[in-house]
Amino acid sequence: MRYRFPLSRGVMGVFPSFIICAILFVFFDISSAKVIRQVHPPVIQPFPQPTKQFLERSSFYKWGSNDVVKALKDNGLEIADVKYGLTIGAAGAKESTVFLMPSYGNDIGGTISSYDSEDKLRESVTYYSIMNKDPKSPAWWIFSKDNILLLISGKVPEEKALEYERVLNAMSK
Repeated sequence: MRYRFPLSRGVMGVFPSFIICAILFVFFDISSAKVIRQVHPPVIQPFPQPTKQFLERSSFYKWGSNDVVKALKDNGLEIADVKYGLTIGAAGAKESTVFLMPSYGNDIGGTISSYDSEDKLRESVTYYSIMNKDPKSPAWWIFSKDNILLLISGKVPEEKALEYERVLNAMSK
């Protein structure tokens, strides 16, 4: 359907169809405006895929701190007043759990932190290792396996701390 409107004598004697479409649609709400308008099929986009960085992190993440707490308890090691899901533990940790060992003092215990990248775990191990200036009386006993960092207070005897390390190293999925 074409409408001819003489605008002036000469050059433009025909309105382009898109202008007619706009006039019909805006002023008259005529359904023919919908017929004139060209309809394009929707563009189908592929589902977003996880980034390479995410895939590397997810493949590194193996244990949660709650898995380690369960293993320690199952092996009869002292672990009390457990505070799960903390993010204020070791720097860069995905999540941490703090626990106490009351037989060594009211505020003596440890921290179990899980990491989603090897780089963050390595940074934290380095950070806590720097705190251990005196190897005879360390600030922390530092143990790690897979994505877990286990810190035991340096006030706990080495023999006892090594029991916690043995349980950590014995964990398997």
